Amino acid sequence: MTCTAHPRQPGRAERLLLAACEQTVERIARDLRRYPRPARHLFSQIRFLFPLQEQLQAYRIIEDHVQAALERLESEVGPDAGRATALRCASINRKGKPCGREPLRGSRFCPSHKHLEAVLPPAHRGLYVA
Repeated sequence: MTCTAHPRQPGRAERLLLAACEQTVERIARDLRRYPRPARHLFSQIRFLFPLQEQLQAYRIIEDHVQAALERLESEVGPDAGRATALRCASINRKGKPCGREPLRGSRFCPSHKHLEAVLPPAHRGLYVA
């Protein structure tokens, strides 16, 4: 199965496919609850890249890979953990809303709230007010 190539722009179809796949995986990791059918959405974005007779095979491959990404996310975050907060800072701002920034690698806090990691004991789990 191959993407349909454009004669004047070699590699364009592959770049579009890769960008759509990366966006889908990022959105799955960021907020799955608001993204109920990621495989279907990804396929609708890239279906024009494949000839009609290969679209069913492309959809099945997408479903398999999206399912693998979902399983990987559950193994890293845990099935009971809220996926909506999997890649968000563990702090709450002054207005009472969760911080929406991405945490630093190896930390539960973003750059703005990293000082909370040193102040609060590691036994505390949950959200922190900044």
